[in-house]
Amino acid sequence: MKILKRVLPMTLASLLVLNSAIPAFAADTSGVAPSEKEEVIYITLDASGTLKNTYVVNSFSGGSITDYGNYASVKMLNTSDPIEQNGDTITFSTSASKAYYQGELTDAEIPWNISLRYYLDGVEYSAAEIAGKSGELEIRFQITENTACSDTFFDDYALQASFTLDTERCNNISAPDATIANVGSDKQLTYTVLPGEGIDTTITADVTDFEMSAVSINGIHLNLNVEIDDTELKDKVNELIDAVEQLDDSAVELSDGSAELLDGSSELKDGASSLQSGVASLDEGVVTLQNGLTTVQSGLDTLNSQSGTLTAGSSEFKAALVTIQTAVNSISVTSEDLTALTEASGQIKQAISDLYDGAAALQANLGYGQYKALMAQNGLDIDALLAGNASAVETIQSYEAMLEQLSTVPGMEDLVNQYKSQLLGTSEQIKSLLNANSAAIGGMESYLNGISAELPALTEGLAALNTQYEIFDSSISQLVNTLGNMTGNLSALAEGINQLVVSYEELDSGINDYTGGVAQIVAGYSQVMGGVSSLAEGSKELVSGSGELYDGTVELYDGVVSLCDGAQEMADGTGEFRTETADMNDQIDEEIDSLLESIGGSMDDPVSFVSEKNTNVESVQFVIQTEAIEVEETDDVVVTQEEELSFWQKLLQLFGLE
Repeated sequence: MKILKRVLPMTLASLLVLNSAIPAFAADTSGVAPSEKEEVIYITLDASGTLKNTYVVNSFSGGSITDYGNYASVKMLNTSDPIEQNGDTITFSTSASKAYYQGELTDAEIPWNISLRYYLDGVEYSAAEIAGKSGELEIRFQITENTACSDTFFDDYALQASFTLDTERCNNISAPDATIANVGSDKQLTYTVLPGEGIDTTITADVTDFEMSAVSINGIHLNLNVEIDDTELKDKVNELIDAVEQLDDSAVELSDGSAELLDGSSELKDGASSLQSGVASLDEGVVTLQNGLTTVQSGLDTLNSQSGTLTAGSSEFKAALVTIQTAVNSISVTSEDLTALTEASGQIKQAISDLYDGAAALQANLGYGQYKALMAQNGLDIDALLAGNASAVETIQSYEAMLEQLSTVPGMEDLVNQYKSQLLGTSEQIKSLLNANSAAIGGMESYLNGISAELPALTEGLAALNTQYEIFDSSISQLVNTLGNMTGNLSALAEGINQLVVSYEELDSGINDYTGGVAQIVAGYSQVMGGVSSLAEGSKELVSGSGELYDGTVELYDGVVSLCDGAQEMADGTGEFRTETADMNDQIDEEIDSLLESIGGSMDDPVSFVSEKNTNVESVQFVIQTEAIEVEETDDVVVTQEEELSFWQKLLQLFGLE
């Protein structure tokens, strides 16, 4: 069992208001031994957290007292004994069992920077400006280290800050980092700031005629010892470490097993794929066989149905051979006939070539462009003629328009009408001739363009005919040569045909026997087709089954892949978990030590806030208070006789509480 002696923040709120601690003594560094004492530093801030006043109340047991502090002024609080100040040395003697004196510090640096900022409906206001306003309030409360002050106080002292909000003015109060308590009709918000820590938090509320009491902050030197038994925790941690090791071992086994399963499922998938491919090939073969047998059956049926035709055809062929035999024996071809055929074909070939050449020449020279060029060579510009015709028509039309205008001139009407009747007939004839001339030229253009458009097709057709006939003429020449050679072999051909006729008579007899055998084959082939149909149906079922088997193996493989990946991730995670938790006991020790150290402050004796010469210090406390936020009221001045104040009245007066 390990016993940790550290500071425990239990009952921290009550401890922050205690005024005593175990006495602590330090070596004296001055010529005169300082007296044992307690210090309470009273600090007044404005409502935004800016330092205003710092007073120190020092308390001693009775007797001759020597203390140190760079005070602006000092005074006794609970006795009328004289007090002397010589530089930073303060002395007095008292017969009281407890003596208190106050010293005022100027330009003091307190250990904390305290800030209070106020926002209403998102707009920042000063404390004076926000008093009496209504809306959505936000208070930002911050405490940070003041590096200009000795760091021992910030690191060793805990703070408790209290806000008091009047619920008649403040509703919907939200303070996430505070402990909220009801104090009469008020809400008290309490914040605890551990040694060496700061705070940055907000308070929100809906406010009406906002006012707020003073914020109080108390600070004490936190130094408490407790015992923490971590044996049970260590036992549970050891159980956890053992369980993590077992989990990691199992995860590794699962990962290895899933890898083997992955290999097996991969082989199964590959085998199913091969089976599917083989079955597909088998099915294709069966289909091919079925189609082939069907074709054979169809051929046999056709052959059988044509047996009569075959026998009849064989008889007809035999008769045709006899006819050929007779014709061959009667063939007589002379060399003069072949020569005449060759010459006639050559003449036709030349005529087609001449026709093609003429069409090509016609295509090159027959066109509207060639027509205009030819007319231009003879002195007639067709385009100028068309333009002149159009211009003449326009001129005649302008003369007619002028006559119309003249007919409106007084005294000219009869004369104009006389000329108009004479000219209108002539001008209309001229315009008709001009328009007819232009139309004739346009018609010629359309005609020639139409013919020109058709000539390429004609030329191409003649070119193709010319080429084809050259081939045909060549074939005629080859035929003539062949026929010339055949004339010498006709006698041999006749002899061969005679022999063929004799042989075919025997074949014709065999064909009659063959057709009878085909009928018997067709009758037995239907049984073969029935078996092939059953084979094809079975093959289809096998294809479907092998496909489903392959799909199943693919799903299995995908699932095993996911399992393998998950198992590997799990093994990696448990391995990392195992590594991270292996030294968990040490980590817990470190965390507990760190946690208790962070909240425990310092185990060292308290030191004086006022002067390092004060080495016999029993305790140091800080009492910090801000100004209240209030609407200023104008009161009549009442003159009263000043009374002698008691110690507690003087203490309360420091903070304006009396």
